[in-house]
Amino acid sequence: MEYMDEQILEMRQKEKEKRHTTLETGIYVKKKLIEFHQEELFDGQVEIVLPVTFIDMPQLVADVKYPSTYRPQIIKTSLDGTVNVTFNIFDIKVEGSEGLEDVSARFQAILKQVNPAIKIFNYDEVVCENRYYRLFSYKSYAMDTQIYNLICVTPIKDKVLQVCFNCEYNDYELWEEIAKQIFLTIKESA
Repeated sequence: MEYMDEQILEMRQKEKEKRHTTLETGIYVKKKLIEFHQEELFDGQVEIVLPVTFIDMPQLVADVKYPSTYRPQIIKTSLDGTVNVTFNIFDIKVEGSEGLEDVSARFQAILKQVNPAIKIFNYDEVVCENRYYRLFSYKSYAMDTQIYNLICVTPIKDKVLQVCFNCEYNDYELWEEIAKQIFLTIKESA
């Protein structure tokens, strides 16, 4: 009888998860519902949808996790610190898809220069609501784990916004599509 109870609970969980598959409805990750809301960044220049529970990474943690003096300008993190979304605005003007491709290629070249072992996995162009996005992913290494990184570059107010999503590599299949959905919510604030 106990086995049947477990099956029923599992079926109920799967039914709940089927109703929560978008940023609007929330999305289950590891049987936990992640809810989302819109945030403004860079003094209101950028709007993006992020998980409700993400916080600004405390400075002491950022100093350890991102030890370079070139650490991201904004770092949002899950409460356990395993999932992060970072943001940088660069004073680079781009024209259309080709200019964004050049910027993305430069970012990839810098990554490979810093760490020649980096291999770019996927490289995509996405156009959504007249906005161009360039996405690429790669694996990096932390002290005790491998990290999945998904980078997005898109123009914002005559500049380039770079957004990096990262999580433990073992969890990337749970988060990759969510990160892409998050990227596609990027807008210039009015």
